[in-house]
Amino acid sequence: MRLMPPSLPMLRRALGQKQLRLLPAVVVLGLLSAALEGFGIGLIIPLLNIIMGQGQTGMAGFSAVFQHVGASLSERDRLIVISVAILGSIVLKNLFAYANTLLTTFIYGKASHSIRSALSEQLLRVGYPFFLQQSPGRLLNIISNESWRASDAIQITLGAIVNASAAIILLTFLLLLSWQMTLLVTLGLALVQVAHAMLSANLKAPSRSVASRNSQLASQMLHLVHAGRLIRIFGQEQREKAAFDQASDAVRRAAFVLLTRQGALPPLTEILHAMLFLAVVIGAWFANVSFPLIVAFVILLYRLQPYMRSLQMAWSQLQGLSGSLEEVTWMLDPSGKPAPPQGDAAFPGLSQGIKFEDVTFTYSGSEQRAVVL
Repeated sequence: MRLMPPSLPMLRRALGQKQLRLLPAVVVLGLLSAALEGFGIGLIIPLLNIIMGQGQTGMAGFSAVFQHVGASLSERDRLIVISVAILGSIVLKNLFAYANTLLTTFIYGKASHSIRSALSEQLLRVGYPFFLQQSPGRLLNIISNESWRASDAIQITLGAIVNASAAIILLTFLLLLSWQMTLLVTLGLALVQVAHAMLSANLKAPSRSVASRNSQLASQMLHLVHAGRLIRIFGQEQREKAAFDQASDAVRRAAFVLLTRQGALPPLTEILHAMLFLAVVIGAWFANVSFPLIVAFVILLYRLQPYMRSLQMAWSQLQGLSGSLEEVTWMLDPSGKPAPPQGDAAFPGLSQGIKFEDVTFTYSGSEQRAVVL
């Protein structure tokens, strides 16, 4: 099972060394945002202790640290201070989250531009026999459609980095509150992830099928535009309409298979997370865990689940975009493609006419004769 997202090599290539240095800032902002969220949720423990009148007893370890926050103050002042601290942590958390959104949007824009620029450079620098060997529809589909899907894969990867940072921090808070319940949560999340990864592995084949069908449809689009005069001269409108409808319907069927498989993953993931959530609550009740600790743990777990689901959905989306990533990677890879002609001699002008000697329609380095008509 492949653990590295298929978009990471594309992300490294698109960003370059300069923009790649911004990724640690994305991680740091994600960690700070999640830490503030976890801190605010942890303050619910002393808040509930004050409201329920349970005093300063019944807890140990990291939960006791939260329990003793503002212990030297009166209950009224302590309630106000803790409430303000919770609100302040929420405000700061969202400020860091917004800053991270701006940063990831900037990185996404730079990466998208880099991909499109690299594709145009490759098309301008590759040897002309490449255009005779490849379908124009495939090339058009890559530069017009698949490049955008590759950019979407990069955006999904950046979002996954942020979600992973938040999940790590919240799991750390859960571990510090109760390592026993966190162990149960970790085992449950691992099982959910394994099931999700196994189902996501089936998305690669339909993704490649969608990319292939899109290339064929793009060829039909080009044909309708470029051969419009010939189609009308020979009265082939109905035939071309049928061919276009067939290519379009093939895209629809391939996309239907991909989207139905992707659509089955969110409901399944939500059901598994709900089962895990209930198992933790019931297990804590049987273990006689104090109510404020259960509430804080459950809220942390509740906040953790969207990040975990987002990570799992990101993985399935990247698998669904693998066909587009493969097409863009193939286009950018210079291996196996004819090199452009070398030389920089200037053309001084024509003085005595043109004479052809040993003319051939075979390009240098090619064993096959190019189709010229």
